[in-house]
Amino acid sequence: MKEILNSQKTIMISSLNSEGFPQISYSPYIMVDNKVYIYISRIADHHKNIDENGNISLMVVADESKSQNLFARERVSFNGNAKKVEEVPDCIREKFEEIHGKRMMEVLYGMDFDFFEITILNGRLVKGFGKAFDITYEDNTWIEKQVFIDKKAPAHNK
Repeated sequence: MKEILNSQKTIMISSLNSEGFPQISYSPYIMVDNKVYIYISRIADHHKNIDENGNISLMVVADESKSQNLFARERVSFNGNAKKVEEVPDCIREKFEEIHGKRMMEVLYGMDFDFFEITILNGRLVKGFGKAFDITYEDNTWIEKQVFIDKKAPAHNK
């Protein structure tokens, strides 16, 4: 899981707008333990959505150009609770600067951006066909539990 998270600098965000429709967007991010941090503009739709409803889903997906099969791209998705961070710890700013560039972050600090902290509740890691894992964070460790389907159970769609 670390490989896919470390291979991408942006994360996809699914939030709900005021009419209850899901909206997809993305943001540069960093991850510390089971928390994801994003830094987004107040003008962005997802900023308003997350401010009003902190229940969101996130996804990091492997680069298409490096995937052998586009139907089985490696990916990790999370469900989490987001909240605006009023007092940002120096370690979070420093990690953003390290990953996304100190000069860029210094420009953004003077703009209409806010930090959000997303606490991960659970998720799913997909490494390929037949390689799906439910993931949780327990005792400072990511736990992966492989997902199996009952092939005798009725299919949802045929």
